[in-house]
Amino acid sequence: MDAATNPHEVRLRRGSSLSERLVWAGSGGAVLLIVVPGLVTWASGGPPLAAAFWAVPLGVFLIGVAALESNVVWIVTPDGIAIGEQHPMGQVRKRLIGIHDIADVSVCKSRFSYPKSFSLRCTLASGDVLVSPPLPDITRVNETAAMVARLLDLPDTAFVDNPFDAANTEIVLRSPVSLDVGWLIRMAVPLLATLCSLPFLVAFGIGESELALGLLLPLGLIVAISLYRYTHRLSGTRWIVRHGDMRIERISWNGRLFAETIRSGDVAGIDVDKSSTRGQTFTVKIRLHTGQTFHSPTRHDENGAQAVRAEIIRRLKSPPDAGIPTG
Repeated sequence: MDAATNPHEVRLRRGSSLSERLVWAGSGGAVLLIVVPGLVTWASGGPPLAAAFWAVPLGVFLIGVAALESNVVWIVTPDGIAIGEQHPMGQVRKRLIGIHDIADVSVCKSRFSYPKSFSLRCTLASGDVLVSPPLPDITRVNETAAMVARLLDLPDTAFVDNPFDAANTEIVLRSPVSLDVGWLIRMAVPLLATLCSLPFLVAFGIGESELALGLLLPLGLIVAISLYRYTHRLSGTRWIVRHGDMRIERISWNGRLFAETIRSGDVAGIDVDKSSTRGQTFTVKIRLHTGQTFHSPTRHDENGAQAVRAEIIRRLKSPPDAGIPTG
Protein backbone atom coordinates (compact mmCIF):
# COMPACT_ATOMS: atom_id res chain seq x y z
CA MET A 1 0.00 0.00 0.00
CA ASP A 2 1.24 3.44 -0.87
CA ALA A 3 0.35 4.66 2.57
CA ALA A 4 3.15 2.61 4.00
CA THR A 5 5.76 4.36 1.88
CA ASN A 6 4.30 7.88 1.78
CA PRO A 7 2.81 9.20 5.04
CA HIS A 8 1.34 12.20 3.23
CA GLU A 9 -1.07 10.37 0.93
CA VAL A 10 -3.14 7.19 0.65
CA ARG A 11 -3.96 5.64 -2.73
CA LEU A 12 -6.89 3.29 -3.26
CA ARG A 13 -7.56 1.51 -6.54
CA ARG A 14 -10.29 -0.62 -8.08
CA GLY A 15 -10.37 -2.13 -11.53
CA SER A 16 -9.24 -4.98 -13.74
CA SER A 17 -6.08 -5.33 -15.77
CA LEU A 18 -6.14 -5.89 -19.53
CA SER A 19 -5.42 -9.60 -19.11
CA GLU A 20 -8.31 -9.98 -16.67
CA ARG A 21 -10.65 -8.19 -19.07
CA LEU A 22 -9.56 -10.49 -21.90
CA VAL A 23 -10.33 -13.51 -19.71
CA TRP A 24 -13.82 -12.16 -18.95
CA ALA A 25 -14.48 -11.39 -22.62
CA GLY A 26 -13.09 -14.75 -23.75
CA SER A 27 -15.25 -16.59 -21.24
CA GLY A 28 -18.30 -14.70 -22.44
CA GLY A 29 -17.50 -15.52 -26.06
CA ALA A 30 -17.02 -19.20 -25.23
CA VAL A 31 -20.39 -19.29 -23.46
CA LEU A 32 -22.09 -17.64 -26.44
CA LEU A 33 -20.73 -20.38 -28.70
CA ILE A 34 -23.17 -22.73 -26.98
CA VAL A 35 -25.95 -20.83 -28.73
CA VAL A 36 -24.67 -21.69 -32.22
CA PRO A 37 -25.93 -25.33 -32.33
CA GLY A 38 -29.27 -24.14 -31.00
CA LEU A 39 -29.57 -21.52 -33.76
CA VAL A 40 -28.71 -24.13 -36.40
CA THR A 41 -31.35 -26.50 -35.01
CA TRP A 42 -33.92 -23.73 -34.82
CA ALA A 43 -33.14 -22.60 -38.39
CA SER A 44 -33.70 -26.18 -39.54
CA GLY A 45 -37.18 -26.19 -38.06
CA GLY A 46 -36.35 -27.97 -34.82
CA PRO A 47 -36.74 -26.74 -31.26
CA PRO A 48 -34.05 -24.33 -30.00
CA LEU A 49 -31.39 -25.64 -27.64
CA ALA A 50 -32.52 -25.13 -24.03
CA ALA A 51 -29.02 -24.05 -23.00
CA ALA A 52 -29.42 -20.94 -25.16
CA PHE A 53 -31.85 -19.46 -22.64
CA TRP A 54 -29.11 -19.15 -20.02
CA ALA A 55 -26.06 -18.97 -22.31
CA VAL A 56 -27.10 -15.72 -24.00
CA PRO A 57 -27.61 -13.59 -20.85
CA LEU A 58 -24.55 -15.08 -19.15
CA GLY A 59 -22.30 -14.51 -22.17
CA VAL A 60 -23.55 -10.96 -22.66
CA PHE A 61 -23.04 -10.26 -18.94
CA LEU A 62 -19.41 -11.46 -19.00
CA ILE A 63 -18.60 -9.43 -22.10
CA GLY A 64 -20.39 -6.42 -20.60
CA VAL A 65 -18.31 -6.64 -17.42
CA ALA A 66 -15.12 -6.73 -19.50
CA ALA A 67 -16.19 -3.79 -21.64
CA LEU A 68 -17.92 -1.52 -19.13
CA GLU A 69 -16.18 -1.98 -15.76
CA SER A 70 -14.37 1.21 -14.85
CA ASN A 71 -11.00 1.70 -13.20
CA VAL A 72 -11.18 4.02 -10.20
CA VAL A 73 -8.42 5.55 -8.10
CA TRP A 74 -8.66 7.69 -4.96
CA ILE A 75 -5.72 9.77 -3.80
CA VAL A 76 -6.17 11.14 -0.28
CA THR A 77 -3.90 14.06 0.69
CA PRO A 78 -4.05 16.89 3.25
CA ASP A 79 -5.74 18.98 0.53
CA GLY A 80 -8.64 16.58 0.03
CA ILE A 81 -9.50 13.62 -2.17
CA ALA A 82 -8.66 13.41 -5.88
CA ILE A 83 -10.82 10.86 -7.73
CA GLY A 84 -10.04 9.55 -11.19
CA GLU A 85 -12.34 7.23 -13.14
CA GLN A 86 -11.89 5.73 -16.58
CA HIS A 87 -13.93 3.33 -18.69
CA PRO A 88 -12.11 1.11 -21.19
CA MET A 89 -13.27 3.17 -24.17
CA GLY A 90 -13.48 6.56 -22.50
CA GLN A 91 -11.27 9.30 -21.18
CA VAL A 92 -10.28 9.85 -17.57
CA ARG A 93 -12.84 11.78 -15.53
CA LYS A 94 -11.30 13.70 -12.66
CA ARG A 95 -12.89 15.14 -9.55
CA LEU A 96 -11.28 17.02 -6.69
CA ILE A 97 -13.05 17.17 -3.33
CA GLY A 98 -11.60 19.83 -1.06
CA ILE A 99 -10.93 19.14 2.60
CA HIS A 100 -13.64 21.61 3.67
CA ASP A 101 -16.25 19.75 1.59
CA ILE A 102 -15.78 16.52 3.56
CA ALA A 103 -17.93 16.15 6.67
CA ASP A 104 -17.07 12.62 7.82
CA VAL A 105 -15.17 9.47 6.93
CA SER A 106 -15.95 6.00 8.25
CA VAL A 107 -15.14 2.39 7.41
CA CYS A 108 -17.77 0.12 5.88
CA LYS A 109 -17.69 -3.56 5.11
CA SER A 110 -18.56 -4.53 1.56
CA ARG A 111 -21.57 -6.79 2.09
CA PHE A 112 -21.67 -8.48 -1.29
CA SER A 113 -17.98 -8.71 -2.07
CA TYR A 114 -16.09 -11.97 -2.21
CA PRO A 115 -13.49 -12.16 -0.87
CA LYS A 116 -14.24 -9.97 2.16
CA SER A 117 -13.17 -6.34 1.81
CA PHE A 118 -13.52 -2.95 3.54
CA SER A 119 -13.96 0.50 2.02
CA LEU A 120 -14.13 4.11 3.17
CA ARG A 121 -17.51 5.79 3.35
CA CYS A 122 -17.06 9.51 2.73
CA THR A 123 -19.93 11.85 3.66
CA LEU A 124 -19.75 15.27 2.03
CA ALA A 125 -21.03 18.53 3.45
CA SER A 126 -23.73 18.49 0.76
CA GLY A 127 -25.06 15.21 2.12
CA ASP A 128 -23.76 13.07 -0.75
CA VAL A 129 -22.03 9.82 0.17
CA LEU A 130 -19.09 8.36 -1.75
CA VAL A 131 -17.67 4.86 -1.27
CA SER A 132 -14.00 4.32 -2.00
CA PRO A 133 -12.33 1.38 -3.71
CA PRO A 134 -11.45 -1.46 -1.30
CA LEU A 135 -8.66 -0.88 1.21
CA PRO A 136 -5.68 -2.84 -0.16
CA ASP A 137 -4.23 -4.13 3.12
CA ILE A 138 -6.92 -6.10 4.94
CA THR A 139 -4.63 -6.51 7.97
CA ARG A 140 -4.42 -2.74 8.53
CA VAL A 141 -7.94 -1.51 7.95
CA ASN A 142 -8.21 0.56 11.15
CA GLU A 143 -4.69 1.93 10.75
CA THR A 144 -5.40 3.05 7.18
CA ALA A 145 -8.72 4.62 8.19
CA ALA A 146 -7.02 6.51 11.03
CA MET A 147 -4.37 7.77 8.62
CA VAL A 148 -7.04 9.02 6.20
CA ALA A 149 -8.86 10.81 9.03
CA ARG A 150 -5.60 12.44 10.10
CA LEU A 151 -4.81 13.60 6.56
CA LEU A 152 -8.28 15.13 6.19
CA ASP A 153 -8.17 16.68 9.67
CA LEU A 154 -11.25 14.75 10.81
CA PRO A 155 -12.02 12.91 14.07
CA ASP A 156 -10.73 9.35 14.34
CA THR A 157 -12.92 6.72 12.72
CA ALA A 158 -14.75 4.16 14.85
CA PHE A 159 -12.86 0.93 15.39
CA VAL A 160 -14.02 -1.80 13.01
CA ASP A 161 -14.10 -5.43 14.10
CA ASN A 162 -11.77 -7.14 11.66
CA PRO A 163 -10.49 -10.65 12.47
CA PHE A 164 -7.49 -10.10 10.18
CA ASP A 165 -6.35 -6.81 11.73
CA ALA A 166 -2.68 -6.70 12.73
CA ALA A 167 -3.61 -4.81 15.91
CA ASN A 168 -5.45 -7.83 17.28
CA THR A 169 -3.75 -10.10 19.79
CA GLU A 170 -4.76 -12.97 17.49
CA ILE A 171 -5.76 -12.94 13.86
CA VAL A 172 -8.41 -15.53 13.17
CA LEU A 173 -9.06 -17.06 9.79
CA ARG A 174 -12.60 -18.44 9.67
CA SER A 175 -15.17 -18.86 12.41
CA PRO A 176 -14.82 -21.63 15.01
CA VAL A 177 -15.18 -25.18 13.72
CA SER A 178 -18.28 -26.90 15.00
CA LEU A 179 -19.52 -30.46 15.30
CA ASP A 180 -23.02 -29.26 14.42
CA VAL A 181 -22.26 -29.24 10.69
CA GLY A 182 -21.08 -32.84 10.77
CA TRP A 183 -24.06 -34.03 12.80
CA LEU A 184 -26.46 -32.17 10.47
CA ILE A 185 -24.98 -33.89 7.43
CA ARG A 186 -25.07 -37.24 9.19
CA MET A 187 -28.77 -36.75 9.89
CA ALA A 188 -29.32 -35.95 6.21
CA VAL A 189 -27.51 -39.08 4.98
CA PRO A 190 -30.57 -41.40 5.40
CA LEU A 191 -32.70 -38.99 3.37
CA LEU A 192 -29.98 -38.73 0.74
CA ALA A 193 -29.62 -42.52 0.67
CA THR A 194 -33.37 -42.83 0.11
CA LEU A 195 -33.23 -40.44 -2.84
CA CYS A 196 -30.20 -42.21 -4.28
CA SER A 197 -32.03 -45.53 -4.05
CA LEU A 198 -34.72 -44.37 -6.49
CA PRO A 199 -32.62 -45.06 -9.64
CA PHE A 200 -31.82 -48.49 -8.19
CA LEU A 201 -35.51 -49.27 -7.63
CA VAL A 202 -36.46 -47.99 -11.09
CA ALA A 203 -33.75 -50.06 -12.77
CA PHE A 204 -34.75 -53.12 -10.76
CA GLY A 205 -38.43 -52.57 -11.56
CA ILE A 206 -37.95 -52.42 -15.33
CA GLY A 207 -35.94 -55.61 -15.33
CA GLU A 208 -32.44 -54.13 -15.42
CA SER A 209 -31.34 -56.12 -12.40
CA GLU A 210 -27.75 -56.42 -13.64
CA LEU A 211 -27.45 -52.63 -13.85
CA ALA A 212 -29.14 -52.18 -10.49
CA LEU A 213 -27.11 -54.74 -8.58
CA GLY A 214 -23.85 -54.32 -10.48
CA LEU A 215 -23.50 -50.53 -10.56
CA LEU A 216 -26.18 -48.42 -8.90
CA LEU A 217 -26.41 -50.28 -5.59
CA PRO A 218 -22.61 -50.44 -4.95
CA LEU A 219 -22.22 -46.82 -6.02
CA GLY A 220 -25.00 -45.68 -3.68
CA LEU A 221 -23.55 -47.63 -0.78
CA ILE A 222 -20.08 -46.17 -1.34
CA VAL A 223 -21.44 -42.61 -1.41
CA ALA A 224 -23.57 -43.11 1.72
CA ILE A 225 -20.79 -44.77 3.72
CA SER A 226 -18.25 -42.14 2.66
CA LEU A 227 -20.54 -39.28 3.62
CA TYR A 228 -21.36 -40.84 6.98
CA ARG A 229 -17.73 -41.67 7.70
CA TYR A 230 -16.08 -38.38 6.75
CA THR A 231 -18.80 -35.77 7.34
CA HIS A 232 -16.94 -34.27 10.29
CA ARG A 233 -14.10 -33.24 7.98
CA LEU A 234 -16.63 -30.97 6.24
CA SER A 235 -16.82 -28.82 9.38
CA GLY A 236 -13.87 -26.83 8.08
CA THR A 237 -10.60 -25.54 9.48
CA ARG A 238 -9.73 -22.57 11.64
CA TRP A 239 -6.37 -20.76 11.88
CA ILE A 240 -5.48 -18.73 14.96
CA VAL A 241 -2.23 -16.82 14.42
CA ARG A 242 -0.53 -15.47 17.54
CA HIS A 243 2.86 -13.92 18.18
CA GLY A 244 5.37 -16.75 18.05
CA ASP A 245 3.06 -19.58 16.93
CA MET A 246 -0.18 -20.44 15.20
CA ARG A 247 -2.89 -22.98 15.98
CA ILE A 248 -4.75 -24.96 13.31
CA GLU A 249 -8.07 -26.44 14.46
CA ARG A 250 -10.20 -28.96 12.58
CA ILE A 251 -12.56 -31.83 13.28
CA SER A 252 -11.00 -35.28 12.76
CA TRP A 253 -12.80 -38.10 10.95
CA ASN A 254 -13.98 -39.56 14.28
CA GLY A 255 -15.66 -36.32 15.34
CA ARG A 256 -13.06 -35.05 17.81
CA LEU A 257 -11.50 -31.59 17.80
CA PHE A 258 -7.93 -31.81 16.54
CA ALA A 259 -5.51 -28.93 17.06
CA GLU A 260 -1.94 -28.54 15.89
CA THR A 261 0.49 -25.81 16.96
CA ILE A 262 3.04 -24.56 14.42
CA ARG A 263 6.08 -22.46 15.27
CA SER A 264 8.55 -20.61 13.10
CA GLY A 265 11.10 -23.44 13.18
CA ASP A 266 8.51 -25.86 11.77
CA VAL A 267 7.86 -23.79 8.64
CA ALA A 268 9.75 -24.35 5.38
CA GLY A 269 7.91 -21.65 3.43
CA ILE A 270 4.80 -19.47 3.28
CA ASP A 271 3.42 -18.62 -0.16
CA VAL A 272 0.37 -17.14 -1.85
CA ASP A 273 -1.42 -19.76 -3.89
CA LYS A 274 -3.95 -18.93 -6.62
CA SER A 275 -7.18 -20.86 -6.54
CA SER A 276 -7.77 -22.93 -9.66
CA THR A 277 -11.53 -23.17 -9.11
CA ARG A 278 -12.71 -19.76 -7.87
CA GLY A 279 -11.37 -17.21 -10.31
CA GLN A 280 -9.21 -14.39 -8.99
CA THR A 281 -9.03 -15.62 -5.40
CA PHE A 282 -5.94 -16.63 -3.47
CA THR A 283 -5.10 -18.57 -0.33
CA VAL A 284 -2.06 -18.61 1.93
CA LYS A 285 -0.12 -21.86 1.74
CA ILE A 286 2.17 -23.00 4.57
CA ARG A 287 4.73 -25.75 3.92
CA LEU A 288 6.31 -27.55 6.86
CA HIS A 289 9.68 -29.27 6.99
CA THR A 290 7.80 -32.53 7.51
CA GLY A 291 6.27 -32.20 4.05
CA GLN A 292 2.79 -31.24 5.27
CA THR A 293 1.00 -28.44 3.46
CA PHE A 294 -1.82 -26.29 4.84
CA HIS A 295 -4.04 -23.93 2.84
CA SER A 296 -5.75 -21.07 4.65
CA PRO A 297 -9.50 -21.61 5.17
CA THR A 298 -10.29 -18.09 3.94
CA ARG A 299 -9.82 -16.74 0.43
CA HIS A 300 -8.72 -13.24 -0.52
CA ASP A 301 -7.88 -11.15 -3.53
CA GLU A 302 -4.19 -10.97 -4.36
CA ASN A 303 -3.50 -7.87 -2.23
CA GLY A 304 -5.38 -9.35 0.72
CA ALA A 305 -3.58 -12.68 0.50
CA GLN A 306 -0.19 -10.97 0.32
CA ALA A 307 -1.08 -8.87 3.36
CA VAL A 308 -2.21 -11.90 5.38
CA ARG A 309 0.94 -13.79 4.37
CA ALA A 310 3.16 -10.91 5.49
CA GLU A 311 1.33 -10.67 8.82
CA ILE A 312 1.66 -14.42 9.47
CA ILE A 313 5.39 -14.25 8.73
CA ARG A 314 5.79 -11.23 11.02
CA ARG A 315 3.96 -12.91 13.88
CA LEU A 316 5.76 -16.24 13.62
CA LYS A 317 9.10 -14.47 13.74
CA SER A 318 8.17 -12.38 16.79
CA PRO A 319 8.50 -13.57 20.42
CA PRO A 320 5.37 -14.98 22.11
CA ASP A 321 4.94 -11.92 24.36
CA ALA A 322 5.24 -9.36 21.52
CA GLY A 323 1.49 -8.86 21.29
CA ILE A 324 0.95 -8.38 25.03
CA PRO A 325 0.75 -4.69 25.97
CA THR A 326 3.04 -3.64 28.79
CA GLY A 327 1.71 -1.56 31.60
